[in-house]
Formats: sequence, structure tokens, C-alpha cells
Amino acid sequence: MFGFNENKLKPNLKMAVGRIGIVKNKKANAAKVARKEVAKLLADGKEEKARIRVEGLIREDFIVEAYEILELLCELLAERVALIKAERSCPYDMREAVCTLIWAATRTEIPELGEVKSQLTKKYGQDFTAAALRNVDGCVNERVIHKLSVQPPNAYLVINYMKEIAKQHNVSWVPDETQIMDPLAPMVAPTGTSVGQAAVSGPDFAAIYAAAPPPGKVPSAFPTVPSIAPSAPAPVAAPAPFVAVTPLQQGASASAPATESDDVPDFDVLASRFAMLRKRN
Repeated sequence: MFGFNENKLKPNLKMAVGRIGIVKNKKANAAKVARKEVAKLLADGKEEKARIRVEGLIREDFIVEAYEILELLCELLAERVALIKAERSCPYDMREAVCTLIWAATRTEIPELGEVKSQLTKKYGQDFTAAALRNVDGCVNERVIHKLSVQPPNAYLVINYMKEIAKQHNVSWVPDETQIMDPLAPMVAPTGTSVGQAAVSGPDFAAIYAAAPPPGKVPSAFPTVPSIAPSAPAPVAAPAPFVAVTPLQQGASASAPATESDDVPDFDVLASRFAMLRKRN
């Protein structure tokens, strides 16, 4: 296909092999340090934290295993570049190798695989690359798919990793496998059972949080609470209800003398009130 250049494909395959070797050595050294840290956590009784570290350790081991397969496939294609150039379509016995390298190009930290993917796309076309990325008909290597998967490892594998690490570093640790409901499922999220209590949260400090701590155990920094409650304030008399007064009532109250009785005034008093009102109007 137009654009394909075997002089770019083979060097990048060789460089990918070299890069994979460097990455594998780097991850192997990091794994040794991680195993020692896990052993120390198990020795200190921090099992939950050790499980989390082991999941990362298993993931790195999976990646190394996938890289070793990709390394073999790169070497195979490097030796068969002439066949790739001569054949118009992808040879059947090389289809899995080609599809796997295309699929893994964007899922690894090997930049040279990007150029390998580009050259294979120019050779076999966009449709071929799209099918490889979707793993049509299972054309991609199953182990590479599994090892580069983002799914967490199952509980059985995590526990066995921890057993092996404890054995290698002479750590006396026995897992409680009765709490694992499904060995093929991922480990459950940590609940904090392996985390110790803080210095002021144990039973010896329960008096600090009591409503009435015993004498002699109250910290000096705490304020002294008075034993006698303050007296209640004197009740305030409620205001008298408001009553609207009409002008007629105002004039009547001003002219009529105050009486000690609530009886209705006689006829003469009422007549004098009406007379005063007429004069005003």
C-alpha cells in the first residue's frame, strides 16, 4: 500500500525490543523494593495496607509478562519484514502478531510501538487497524489482553502473593481466609481493622468524653463548669391588648366624669354628650 516503508518498520521493531528490555529491568528492580515493603507491613500487622501494595505489585508483574510477549512478536515481525512487504494482505500465520502489536501500541509505555502501528496501518489499511483495535474474531493475543487489563486481581491471587512474600522474607503471617467469600472476586475494600487506635481514643481516656468525669482525671485545659445553675429571670408582664377608640368614644370620655362603675350612664348624661357633639360639628 502506498506510504508503507519497510526501512521504518524494522528499525522501530528493533528499538521496541530494546525499550521493552529497559522497562522490564526497571520494573523488576522496583518489584524487589515493593516486596520488601510488603513484608515489613505484614510483620507490623498492617495487613490491609499490604494487600493494597500487593495489588500494585501484581499489576506490574502482569505488565512485565505482557511486555515479554510483545517483545517476541516484535522480533518475529522484524525477521519477516520482507514477507510483509511482498504480500499484499496480512499472512494468516502472522495475523495475531500484527493485530496484537496494533492493539497494544496505545496501551503500553513503549513509544516505538506507535510508529510500528502507523506503518502496519499504511500497509494493511484503516479497516484492518480498526478491526484489530476492536479485537474482531479474537485476533489479539488473549494473554496480552488479560495482562494489560485494568481489572484488579482476584482475592485468591492476592493472598497467595502475600503468602509467598512472607515466606521469602521469613515473616510469620497466616491469613484469615475465612473472610474471603469469593476467591475469584477482587479483594474487598479495607475497613480499617488493621489500623490501631489513636493515643487519646482508647479505653483509658474514656473519662475525658464522659458527661461527668471522675475527680482528678479532668484535664486542666478544660474549663470549669459551674455546679449551680443561674436563676431564671423575672417574668415580664404581657402588654395590654390594643383597643381601637372612635372619635365619639374620645369625646365622651373627655366630657364624662370618671365613675367607679361600669354601669350605663343615665339619660341626662347622654343628652349632654350629644349636645356637645352638635356644637363641635
